[in-house]
Amino acid sequence: MSGHSEDPVAEESKRFFTFFNLSMILVAITGLEIVIIYVQSFEGSTIIGVLFATSVLKFIGVIWWFMHLRWDKILNTILFLMGLVIALGTYFAVIYMADEHPVVEKFEVSQIKNDWKPDTNYKSGDYVSINDKFYIAKSDHTSDSNWTMDSWNSVDGVPHMISWKISTADLIEINSKKPENPFYHLYSPSPQNNVEGNRTALLEQVGATEDFRIKVRSEAFWVENN
Repeated sequence: MSGHSEDPVAEESKRFFTFFNLSMILVAITGLEIVIIYVQSFEGSTIIGVLFATSVLKFIGVIWWFMHLRWDKILNTILFLMGLVIALGTYFAVIYMADEHPVVEKFEVSQIKNDWKPDTNYKSGDYVSINDKFYIAKSDHTSDSNWTMDSWNSVDGVPHMISWKISTADLIEINSKKPENPFYHLYSPSPQNNVEGNRTALLEQVGATEDFRIKVRSEAFWVENN
């Protein structure tokens, strides 16, 4: 061991306060990470970058002080870092060799335009429009010859259909590029190959495909379709 003072009690007391202060800093960094994840006030790539940086800081704090590398021989630090580099290199090599790059084959956002018609079969959840107002069917029914509200509920917003088809994915994120027309959807598909899905959403304004962003993650890759 190196770097010890002649008074072991003073040395241990000094280390105690070092460990305590460092633990408080690590708690504060972890709290910041939780806030960043839940608030999501940044772009996804920015959030990942910030979380990566804070993770590196916490990792350095743990190995340098709590694992006592600061007070050990420099050879121990070199051996630790060599093993870490080899382990990380092996891990990422295996992931990239085994993982398939996701391909967004289809992504569409379109307004549901379905004018109400008399003597027509409707299913529960169907949307119709009358005089630029939108309604949703309460239950399966056949419409009367004249419009009535008996089988319908009015809705606030404009109904849209969002659909996608992706070669492979373990996480899909869809969000609106326009803050005035908010939308956010995140889910993990199962199975993860040949993923097809759709979602009906009520938006505050009329939107189109170019107003939305889809992000797809596999084990090793992030793909963003603008």
